[in-house]
Order: sequence, then structure tokens, then C-alpha cells
Amino acid sequence: MNKRGDWGSDPSVRRMRSVFSHMEAEQKKLIKNMGMSPFDKRLRSAREEAKDVFERSWSLANSRGLNMDEEEIAGLYMRCLAWGLKNSGIQVPTEGLLYDEHLNMLLQEVLQ
Repeated sequence: MNKRGDWGSDPSVRRMRSVFSHMEAEQKKLIKNMGMSPFDKRLRSAREEAKDVFERSWSLANSRGLNMDEEEIAGLYMRCLAWGLKNSGIQVPTEGLLYDEHLNMLLQEVLQ
């Protein structure tokens, strides 16, 4: 990849863009459903905690050879975000969050 435009055609870059797009869409939907402003100051610390837990959870999943699709990865992030929001004192409805036993086990393992 010598040219600047090559990044757009790289399959791994395209996949990551898709993953982040799913994560962003799900996050916006949750915040809207909760009636929160996207500028609520509590979101920053919740997102920072969620990012840390998500990175560790996704790394653990990859080390175990779990091949998750974009929706599953976004679902894992949303579970992490819900955890971060709860830690910030924000009540989070569980309906609408992807429930997957494997994702929950990964998350619990990372949080221990």
C-alpha cells in the first residue's frame, strides 16, 4: 500500500470501518432510547471505561480464535458500554442489547 487511496480498498481497513459504523449506530440508538443527550458529561467516563473493557474483551476473543462478525463485535462493545454507563450511575435498559452467552462470559472474565 504505497498510495494514500489504497487504504480504502484494504479488506482489513474496510472491515474495521464496518465494525466502527455498527458500534456507532448501536451507541446512538441506545443513547436516544434512553432519552439522553449525546453531550451528557457522564458519557465521557462511561465511554472511556467501555473502551478499555472492550479492547481487553475483544483481544481475549481473538486470542481464543473466536471469529466474530461486525454485529457481534458491536454487541460486545454495547455490553461494555452498558457496563460503563452503570458504573457512572446511569440506569441502562437491557432490552435491545445483543444477548450472547459467549460475549457475556468474555466480559465477565475480563472484569474479574
